[in-house]
Formats: sequence, structure tokens, C-alpha cells
Amino acid sequence: MSIAQNILDIVVSAAERGGAQKITRVNVVAGEMRAIVPAQLAFCFGIAAENTIADSAELNLEIVPVTGRCKGCGECFAIEKLDYTCPSCGGGDVEITGGTEFHVRDIEVV
Repeated sequence: MSIAQNILDIVVSAAERGGAQKITRVNVVAGEMRAIVPAQLAFCFGIAAENTIADSAELNLEIVPVTGRCKGCGECFAIEKLDYTCPSCGGGDVEITGGTEFHVRDIEVV
């Protein structure tokens, strides 16, 4: 619920600064490692948004896969099933390059 409330606070503040009357859609990007459950976040956002300018706004969540770069050979690859082994050289020294982000991409207002 706190994540949904934080999103709501951010988008309502931005919309009000821009003079918007109503928020109709909120687009959020979340890395897979954030372990966000889309249906649960949408439900909590709907409850938090009641009686605000975001009431009935659609919450769209884009999940970004986990990616990494092998520090040994430089190979960039998708990390699946928590397997951090480089598919190119078999090395295990991997830097996470994606899948940890969490931000509001944009909002649609009227």
C-alpha cells in the first residue's frame, strides 16, 4: 500500500503543478527484481486514489527484465531464473545492469 501511496503522491503533485483537472492514466516502470505484483499494486492504487484527481485512473505497469554484464568477458545478457552465470564464458562475476528500476514514466491528464 505504501508504494501505491507514494506513486499517488508523486502523480497528484505533478498534475496539480501542471494545472490538470484529472489524471486518467499512470504509467510506471518496475524492474523484475522489485517483485511488484501488478494486480496487487493496481488494487492498492485504486483504493489510495479514491476522492483524489486520480480517482478511476488506470495504472499501467511495465515490468523490465533483469539484465547483467559479465565483468570477465563483457557479455550483456538477460538473467533468468536467478542464474547469474555468463552464457558466453561461464563466469559468475556479473554486474546487474537492469531490472532494479522503479519510476513513474509519465501520466495522462485532462
